[in-house]
Amino acid sequence: MAKEADTIISASKLGKRLSSIHKTEGYQLSCNGTVIPLVLQITIGRGPDNTIVLEDSLISRQHARIQKIKDAYFITDLCSSNGTYVNGTRVPEGKYIKLSKQDIIVLGRTELRVF
Repeated sequence: MAKEADTIISASKLGKRLSSIHKTEGYQLSCNGTVIPLVLQITIGRGPDNTIVLEDSLISRQHARIQKIKDAYFITDLCSSNGTYVNGTRVPEGKYIKLSKQDIIVLGRTELRVF
């Protein structure tokens, strides 16, 4: 679990646009008080080319991807060093795990909530 001082959501151009969208429907992520609406595809990692850039030394440059498939959102781990966890269960490499509202995603010391 990350403290606000440990994790900073900075962002690519798309990340900045996503944080300015105000949605009342659909799925969203919350991290340290920042709300990010989910779109067709979001990448998460330390690298500056990700949609969501997290400054956490335990997160890989390209860590995870959330993708909309039909009417559902799925997360996959992108061969990260420390893994991606949904509700305490590690996401197997190469597998897509369906996300539900109230799920808790953990990457390194960073926690994201789906709502």
